[in-house]
Amino acid sequence: MTLNSIYTIVSVLPMIRFQDKNVNVYHFEDEIFVECPKCEKRAIVTKDNPKSSFSKRTLKCPSCFHSQKGRKESYTIQLKCHCSYCASELEVMISNVNEKKETIAVKCPNCGQTENYSPRNVIQEWKYKSTGKPSESYFGLPLWLTDNFRGEFFWAFNYDHLEYLKKYISAELREKNGRTHWTMVEKLPGWMKSGKNREKILKLIIELEKK
Repeated sequence: MTLNSIYTIVSVLPMIRFQDKNVNVYHFEDEIFVECPKCEKRAIVTKDNPKSSFSKRTLKCPSCFHSQKGRKESYTIQLKCHCSYCASELEVMISNVNEKKETIAVKCPNCGQTENYSPRNVIQEWKYKSTGKPSESYFGLPLWLTDNFRGEFFWAFNYDHLEYLKKYISAELREKNGRTHWTMVEKLPGWMKSGKNREKILKLIIELEKK
């Protein structure tokens, strides 16, 4: 086969193209795969109302059947006032209280008198402790589809998100689509967009597809 023949074959091979669908990352967050806090296998976080960005969410694990609807809530009880008897300044703060407190009994350290006062109840939306891995924002649980690439985290919310990233990264021609805002792929870091990393990132994606 002559060199000219090789060039002819290469020139007619179809170029892998990607056209941006103008979606942002929140387009993929209706169903997020996370590590179950009980068995560490794949669990799913879903929106109770898919149309709302502020929807409560439900966690379900198909392996150990652990479930949780909405965040666990606790309160910080705050009181700053003056003693009803001697006018000394009183200041109280109690964290991680399970229920609101309409009144609390406080003993004045100056005069020793105890009186009921109405505190301020500040809600705390409890999240799971961070593991250092990328996590979803509602419960704070680590994402299931994530891996390290040369000191950087590659991640996806679910398999649809992963497939969209795969199509973008594998494309030799990446086309914009008359967008009116910054899209998800435009915000990707440079190392993920780089052609020199394409092959290795695609291998990483193939491994994540098997999880």
